[in-house]
Amino acid sequence: MIFTKLITIAAWIVLVGSVLRIITGLGIATEFLGPYEEALRRYGGTAASSGAIIDRGVYGFLAALMLGTLGEISKRREK
Repeated sequence: MIFTKLITIAAWIVLVGSVLRIITGLGIATEFLGPYEEALRRYGGTAASSGAIIDRGVYGFLAALMLGTLGEISKRREK
C-alpha cells in the first residue's frame, strides 16, 4: 500500500516537472522568454538547444505515464 502511494506521488512530481520543462522549451524556442541564446543560457542549463529541452520533457512525460499506469495496476491488485 505504501509503495502504491509513493509511486503515485512520484508520477505526479515527474508529470509536473516534465510539463514545466516542455513549456520552458517552447518559451525559449518562441523567444517569449527573451532572445534565444540568452534565454537558452539562462533557463536551459546545459542543453544544446530548445529542442533538447523539449525532448527531455517529453521523455519525462512518458515516464510519468508509465509510473502512473503501474500505480493504477497496483491499486487494482490491492482490492
